[in-house]
Amino acid sequence: MSALRRLAQRLTALPSPMVAGLLAVVAALLAARLLGLTWLLAVNVPFSDQWALLTRLYNGFQWSDAAIAFIWQHGPHRQGLNFSLVLPAYHFSDWNVRWDSLWTACVQLMAGLLALRLRRRLLPAPWSLWDAVLLLAFWGVCTFETLVVAPNASHSIFPLLLLMLLLNVWLAAPGLLNHLVLIALVVCLGFTGFGLTALPALMLVALIDVWRGAGAQRQRAMVVLAAGVLTLLAFLHRYQFVVSADGFQVLRPDPTDYLRFMAAMLSHFLLMLQRPSPWVLYPAGALLLAAWVVAWLWGVRHLSRPAAERDGERTLWQVCVVLIGCSLVFALLTAYGRAQLGVGAAMASRYTALLLPGLLAVYLLLFQHRDRLGPLLLVLLLLFAARVLPETREAYLLGRYYAGMKLCWLEQYRAGGDVAAADVRLQALDARAQFQPGWLGRQAQWDLMEQQRLGPLAPGAPAEPLLRLYPQPCSLLR
Repeated sequence: MSALRRLAQRLTALPSPMVAGLLAVVAALLAARLLGLTWLLAVNVPFSDQWALLTRLYNGFQWSDAAIAFIWQHGPHRQGLNFSLVLPAYHFSDWNVRWDSLWTACVQLMAGLLALRLRRRLLPAPWSLWDAVLLLAFWGVCTFETLVVAPNASHSIFPLLLLMLLLNVWLAAPGLLNHLVLIALVVCLGFTGFGLTALPALMLVALIDVWRGAGAQRQRAMVVLAAGVLTLLAFLHRYQFVVSADGFQVLRPDPTDYLRFMAAMLSHFLLMLQRPSPWVLYPAGALLLAAWVVAWLWGVRHLSRPAAERDGERTLWQVCVVLIGCSLVFALLTAYGRAQLGVGAAMASRYTALLLPGLLAVYLLLFQHRDRLGPLLLVLLLLFAARVLPETREAYLLGRYYAGMKLCWLEQYRAGGDVAAADVRLQALDARAQFQPGWLGRQAQWDLMEQQRLGPLAPGAPAEPLLRLYPQPCSLLR
């Protein structure tokens, strides 16, 4: 520990211009990696869940469809603001799903910038080398499934942006405009993907502020609480409970299955290891889970004290309770719906985006006491720096595999125009045996695309960048 402390002290003693320069270099490299991999691996072929989203365009597009897209339910969540923005873009681009990946990558970059701004607002201090933790986490490629496999920013990446924006607005001075923006963000957060998981903790913080707060803060808390309640009621109106995984049970025979699944989720998020030993898998995730629970309970206790007994940490704890609450509820709901699939299913990259708020809270609490907890910040920085290679390798190899699958299937389809025959031929070529018939659409859907010249069949559709490296995409399946 003494060696870590000495190294941490040396790093914190670096001149501010040097720190800013290092952070700029790290940011540029991470942004280039995120955008570069997305540009290379995103393919203009609708895949899996994207077909369900494109059904809104089967009968053409009207601007009124954007309002319907906001409340559109897909699986257990609604599509919200992101789908309202994406739907007209799909229409005007002739169903080019490739741009959706690039849009999602940009949304992730914006969420990271707002996370950095949140740190500067809550804990005013010059840029620190420790801030690289946020860059490494928020601008990572561990979200590659949502970026390039079956892009859908509504699932978790756009809600992450909305949550970061909401908390930044929460820190602004109360007033009419502030209240209106908060109401809009609460509604959008509740209706966009799993952003709903942030509302319970947000409403709890608002309720405590109504109880313990005073003046303008209490008025703002009442507005947020009312907006949250009405959003939940509106969300549940005509809501259909959808089971998104086979074998679902209302309650598992062994309830500890949920804890194991959550621990595996968090371990994969921290370490990016595909086949870790159980001696690594469960302790790493359980440690983060325990830290979140303890910090969340401590934060609620701190906020519940009378105002006269509070110190200047009130706003910090409000933000951290919301951040941790979002990640905890998301992890719990994911485990509840997916635990029957086994811990292997917990290591899906699409679950990582909404675990980032909990990490941000841990970072803020450590950074607040950076003089004493420098060694822990150093460990966190080293952990996420070491994670760069495995997450990049996983994103590239699996992203390339699925991109190859789409392009290979398209070759088979173009050879005969028969979806079922293309499915059969692809299954024979897929050495990993991962492909499932239906992932690349049905015959009626491709007939429609043929008739209207949409997607990869549109006139002048650009060649996929991956084909410049791999002219024979079927080779990527072997």
